[in-house]
Amino acid sequence: MKQSLSIPTWHQMAMEGTAPPVRIQLMGYSMHPLVRYHKDYVTIIPPDGELKIGDIVLFLDQKRNLPVVHRIWDIGDHSILTWGDNCDEADGWISPELIWGKVILIEHGKREIVPDPVRGIRWARFWHQAGKCYRGYRKIKCMVFERFQKLKSQRNYGKKI
Repeated sequence: MKQSLSIPTWHQMAMEGTAPPVRIQLMGYSMHPLVRYHKDYVTIIPPDGELKIGDIVLFLDQKRNLPVVHRIWDIGDHSILTWGDNCDEADGWISPELIWGKVILIEHGKREIVPDPVRGIRWARFWHQAGKCYRGYRKIKCMVFERFQKLKSQRNYGKKI
């Protein structure tokens, strides 16, 4: 029989050292395309020792009071910078105590991916640059489309139907 746990309950169990690995679906696009919304699952365990740049972690976003799964982008003396692969900006620096878990497996369709911090951070850097290009392309495309629609409506103004 499967047990259903909320993330805060699981975190409490992790603090006590009794948390089992938890398998969840993410609710958003911030880690897309590595983790697809409502399609893929991630398996999370309590942090096991030293975290590295490129690790994917579960942490508490204090601004929104929500658990979030993003990648570690940088590590400072007493804080960690996280950033979603598909986000425009980093989350900001957080305390290591806010990191509740670490992703150890991604079920991407029929593929199982064991996250590799080194390859993951390379991928994230590429995806952030590609995302900027794509968002710029979409913005220009929308501006051209709106201009075209405006010209089209001006030409049709006053015509008999």
